[in-house]
Amino acid sequence: MATFSHENRGSSISSERIKVAVLGAGNMGTALAHALAGNGHEVVLWDFFPEVVEDIQNRRENRRFLPDVRLHEMVRATMSAVECVMGARLVVVSVPSPFVASTLGPIMLGLENHAVLLNVAKGFAPGTRHSLLSMLERLAPTHACVQMAGPAIANEFARGTPASVVLATADELVARRVADWLSGPCFITETTTDVTGASLGGILKNVYAILLGCLDVLGKDSRNVEAAALTASVREMARIAEACGGQALTLYGLAGMGDLVATGLSQDSHNRKFGKALASGKLTSAIEAEIKLLPEGARAVAAVCALAHEADVPAPLAGWVRRTVEGTPPSWEGLLNELRAATRAASGTPPQPVGDDFR
Repeated sequence: MATFSHENRGSSISSERIKVAVLGAGNMGTALAHALAGNGHEVVLWDFFPEVVEDIQNRRENRRFLPDVRLHEMVRATMSAVECVMGARLVVVSVPSPFVASTLGPIMLGLENHAVLLNVAKGFAPGTRHSLLSMLERLAPTHACVQMAGPAIANEFARGTPASVVLATADELVARRVADWLSGPCFITETTTDVTGASLGGILKNVYAILLGCLDVLGKDSRNVEAAALTASVREMARIAEACGGQALTLYGLAGMGDLVATGLSQDSHNRKFGKALASGKLTSAIEAEIKLLPEGARAVAAVCALAHEADVPAPLAGWVRRTVEGTPPSWEGLLNELRAATRAASGTPPQPVGDDFR
């Protein structure tokens, strides 16, 4: 059984000051670096793009990924990933899932013996149905690895609005230590040992956030259908996670429902924006050409549907998202039909899917 610890530290800050390395100066990585520096930690930030590193060093700003935020004076940027991690007690991995392995490989020998890796990306390891955290554990078998889950819109907490997050790892003491490092004005922390549930919550919510983005265009501003779709999505997420060994309770908390509310309804959400673009008539290939890298939900949906199929879990809403991503024009009536199927599945009534249920 998973265990939970509700820290709820408010604005109190840990008295322990450490060096933190953040790999990836995108929107999330830069916001985390800024927030952790605000807790009094020495933070070194690395990124693949030299112009981003130079911008942070010279202007104290990341105009490409987090504009209009003056970064904390304790944030330093470097173009050397090895230099970034040297001496760091906490290494934050904040690069897109396709680049995690190539980023970590060259820096493994430079890690401190007791460094903790905190993964903040939410997706499958490329080409697999395994979480990114499990990939980190294989790449760094002698280091404790923690998954950050829950609703954390980077633009919000970078500007001082707190986020409640869940830190998931099998070792509760490690989770508490990382929670202590993060707790402060920007973060209210919880911990859990339900690593499977928390990791899947972060993956699954991206898929259903695409659905909520589509609904924003198709739904004629219907709060009734939006509420029904969000509720049915959480139920579907919980069934899939439970079939994979996670705890349903985790999916009904911050790591599942909470994360879906933030990602599915925030105007800053990449997955929601992607869903809105699909429902506006754009094909996935055209969107990818514009934004270069598809959001995690689009990359994960086929694997999510495969997991549901193998576990014999009806997932009509995920199936609808997959077909939409693959090129089937989304329609209001089609979405309502799958919402009805999801409602029947949640009530225990044998589903009568329209078309392809979840494959």
